[in-house]
Amino acid sequence: MRLKLHLLICLSVCTFAVVRLSAQVPYKATWESLDTHKMPSWYDDAKIGLSMHWGVYAVPAWAPRENGLSYAEWYGNRMHEKGSPAVDYHRDNYGANFTYDDFIPQWRAENYNPSEWAKFAKNMGANYMFITSKHHDGFCLWPSKYTDRNAMKMGPHKDLLGQFVEAGRKENLKVGFYYSLYEWYNPLYTGKDIPYAGLKKVNNYVDDFMVLQIKELIDLYHPDFMYFDGEWDHPESFWKMKQVVAWYYNEAAKRNQEVFVNDRFGKDERGKHGDLYNVEYDGEKGSEGLLSHNWSYWQGIAKTFGYNQDTDPQDCLSPKQFIDKVIKGVSHNGNFDINVGPTAAGQIPEYEQYPLLKLGEWLKTNGEAIYGTRYWKVKQLEGDACFTSKGDYVYAIFLKWQGEEFKLKSVKPVEGSKITMLGVPGDLNWKWDATNGLTITYPRQKARPTSCSYAWAFKIKVK
Repeated sequence: MRLKLHLLICLSVCTFAVVRLSAQVPYKATWESLDTHKMPSWYDDAKIGLSMHWGVYAVPAWAPRENGLSYAEWYGNRMHEKGSPAVDYHRDNYGANFTYDDFIPQWRAENYNPSEWAKFAKNMGANYMFITSKHHDGFCLWPSKYTDRNAMKMGPHKDLLGQFVEAGRKENLKVGFYYSLYEWYNPLYTGKDIPYAGLKKVNNYVDDFMVLQIKELIDLYHPDFMYFDGEWDHPESFWKMKQVVAWYYNEAAKRNQEVFVNDRFGKDERGKHGDLYNVEYDGEKGSEGLLSHNWSYWQGIAKTFGYNQDTDPQDCLSPKQFIDKVIKGVSHNGNFDINVGPTAAGQIPEYEQYPLLKLGEWLKTNGEAIYGTRYWKVKQLEGDACFTSKGDYVYAIFLKWQGEEFKLKSVKPVEGSKITMLGVPGDLNWKWDATNGLTITYPRQKARPTSCSYAWAFKIKVK
């Protein structure tokens, strides 16, 4: 009897092990395998993230405003670009012999307080945050053993990423990294023998440096997601990103960690593979046709990612403009990755904080219509309304105040159901007919909700 019981227990354990292993089949370095990876449910529910571009470029912190998007984080490249206003600006302010690497000792990050950053992310309504671990200038924000061009050896002399991750997770935020595959002036990549602070020579840039650095980042900090960039010079086969991503997925599976990556694997690869498609500064266009795939609308408050000391208030989006973009993006199956560019000292500019804190205030009342929702069958705006859904309910979010009557032709409530406006006590009267659709009455004597002064969300039961 004991023998039979022992065999039954062994059989059960083995069966469980087989089921467990079959559920965690390792990913292979092929598109067929990688494309089976599922976007974590936490990302689908999170909707809003805080992106941060921070590095040596925050010292010169300049780009011309007159050319639309300024991208001040590109200063290290533009200061050498023939015809760029940055060439004259650099010569006039720093001199012809002052190199980009001469800015490194000036970046001290003396007011860096990642705990305050994480609290700010929570207050603005973000559920995840990420930062530039290494931008195209090749300067690493962590103590990489593959180069001395890092924030522990130079400049701030701190493990900036380690502190960032710890602070984010203390606030229950998911934490990720941006990483640039290429570097503008790294001799290992360019093949040109020019001065490059902190360089450690290896045989091959991709195999002996880039790939190992990405794995180092993941091993050290276990990021919840990775945003790759700087891929456009070469095809995926050059960068070997299928191997990198398969390794990342498999390492995360060992930790039972749900992770994701974006779509930047190589030249002409965007929008083809990856868990997430990144769309920069063009969300209206980017949302078209993306309802079947996760995407993020990625932009800053002003016309830059990195801090630009020449930013003018007229360059910045207002709280209303930003909130409208969040609503439109979420209603089209997107998330909103809102970028700020801290100063060299480590402070988020006031003009970036203000609209985001206003977004956070709006979300305290209306977050139910954003977080945890999915896009509804009505894919486009109906007049001034966008739609999200959750369970049996549709949320109709009006971008403009309609007065006493809010009308919708595309929504038919369940007979006898209640309709409410988020943030407003009590039910609202409504009627529906085949000719005019739904009309929701907001009584004149009822106070207009000040907590929703940018957009107004109705909760409507439809099934």
